[in-house]
Amino acid sequence: MQVVPSAEFSRLVTFDEIGVNGATYQIEAREDECQLLAARFNLVAIHNLKAHFVMSHGSEPGGYVVEGEVEGDVVQSCVSTLKDVHARVQANFHILLRPSQGENQDEEFIIDLDDERDIEYYSQESIDLGETAAQYLYLNLDPFPHAPDAPEFPEEPTKIQRNPLAEALKGLKKDK
Repeated sequence: MQVVPSAEFSRLVTFDEIGVNGATYQIEAREDECQLLAARFNLVAIHNLKAHFVMSHGSEPGGYVVEGEVEGDVVQSCVSTLKDVHARVQANFHILLRPSQGENQDEEFIIDLDDERDIEYYSQESIDLGETAAQYLYLNLDPFPHAPDAPEFPEEPTKIQRNPLAEALKGLKKDK
């Protein structure tokens, strides 16, 4: 029997816990969880990670609304010098959870293009708030972190300079 590793930062909440009036949750990653997430996301470090969630029943049958904010202090590597780049990540999120379609993939559903919520599907009777917080932290990282003293990249590519040796050798090429 193969053991499946659990998520680095797991905080399971069953939908039964939400109640009629909704529920509010505050979570924070422990130091060991931050280290595991930093390794997973290829970061130098995560110094702290916390999130606030407000969960309620959605307007659709079996649907739930998850709103919240994730905050974290991370250390990334500069893309040009590999020096440490410290950053504060703060992001709000709005999720609409819908029941999974299961085997019936042809079931119709409506997508409102004006609705800015992320749509996710669930197949179990719980949501992992820790994994949700980790994913939104990752989605809001700077994809190209630069150290303050890193050289600036030019706005436009510079003209390619010809290699003198390549030019000389080109003259030696004979046509057949």
